[in-house]
Amino acid sequence: MSEEYVLDRPTSLTCPECGGALAKIEDDLIPKYVCHIGHVLTSEAMLDAQAERIETTLTSALAILNERRELCRQLLQDAVNEPGRLEGILAETTATAEDLRKLLNRQERFPTPT
Repeated sequence: MSEEYVLDRPTSLTCPECGGALAKIEDDLIPKYVCHIGHVLTSEAMLDAQAERIETTLTSALAILNERRELCRQLLQDAVNEPGRLEGILAETTATAEDLRKLLNRQERFPTPT
């Protein structure tokens, strides 16, 4: 894992349906994007699909964090070695899960077009 993540400008957008690279169709009145296997999405559809994809990904991350918390609890209960290390992992994972839970519970988190 990287020590520090950055938010550089992406070199391309990806299709929310298949993950393939998208090209912007320039000659339409309504902005559209097409991927290399033929999915065509308007900019509004792209925004909606990205919002759904973000929520799905973040809820999956929250589930994994919750499982990691439970694993630490079980290992601590079973008196597996390194309780200090496990307690640290449990505390850090709990804090991260709580931050993510708060983000997911915000109403305006991933606004979609009206």
